[in-house]
Amino acid sequence: MTDSTEQHRHLFLVHAPDHRQARKQVTLFMEHTQLIRYHSIRIIDQEIINGSSPTFQTGISQAIAQNRAFAATLVEELAESHIHTTRDLLTIKQGYPSKLLHILTHVLDGFMGPDSAFYNLIDDSHWLSPALQKDIDAQPAEHWLVPVHPGSVERSLLHT
Repeated sequence: MTDSTEQHRHLFLVHAPDHRQARKQVTLFMEHTQLIRYHSIRIIDQEIINGSSPTFQTGISQAIAQNRAFAATLVEELAESHIHTTRDLLTIKQGYPSKLLHILTHVLDGFMGPDSAFYNLIDDSHWLSPALQKDIDAQPAEHWLVPVHPGSVERSLLHT
């Protein structure tokens, strides 16, 4: 899990007509979400990437890979608690192992948390569906990646 002192960023995917609206969508989400609250957030306009940019798809791919790696670490930690099959979930110990499972299900279900590298605001997901990829391919100029540099976590439903 992310060390609270480690500086990281969240990369948000949004559908918007322009740079300003893309930023506004992310700002409003961060201001109103009940899932996570930071003491501060910083969005640097020069880092916002339009879907027409050659770095757009690479940015998505790298951030999704980070999400998958985080989910894999949770699965590995569950395995250390002798959870190897879905049947094993019936014997999971309450405490740290059940908290890991809780966080993993939220990651898979699309709940934004401090360890989310990529967050798709269009689908409320940590992933990119084939249908959305087709939309991006058809209308790249209307899709944006908005990096958010968060301050320290004030509160989070998914923090261990």
